[in-house]
Amino acid sequence: MAHLLFKLEERLAMAFFAATSIFVLIGAATRTAGVPVIWAVDLAQLSFAWACVLGADLALKKNTHIEIDILTRKLPRSVRKVLAIIWLIAIAFFLGFLVWYGTKLTLQNMERVLGDVGISYSWVTACIPVGSFLMLATAVTRLWRGLTGREVLSLEGHDGTAI
Repeated sequence: MAHLLFKLEERLAMAFFAATSIFVLIGAATRTAGVPVIWAVDLAQLSFAWACVLGADLALKKNTHIEIDILTRKLPRSVRKVLAIIWLIAIAFFLGFLVWYGTKLTLQNMERVLGDVGISYSWVTACIPVGSFLMLATAVTRLWRGLTGREVLSLEGHDGTAI
């Protein structure tokens, strides 16, 4: 089941990135032709916001976020594991904050209209609580797996990779 959800999230992120490219191309082409369509920019922003949060969760799942480990890799493995646990806990709290306030922001933007598209701007802001919730679930899962020994946490591994 987790693999299917991962694949679905991956496909959605790819679709949003592709849509962003298409909307930017449409916007640029029509502007160059002298007949700009404003909705292309609005939809590009919408799809890019969703692509970013889905991509961020995928990167967290794959452990491919950038980390500067010039100092931490010199520490003993046990210290790196503690740092990785602290990092995941801090990330989880921050993501919980984003879920809470992102939800409030989304609800506040229900009446606001997204440019010329005519849809609620909350479709854009909803990516914050949804993406943060997905990343929160990933962080908690990775933390649990790290604590139970089923995953080598990023700072803990010798080369910074997870299982």
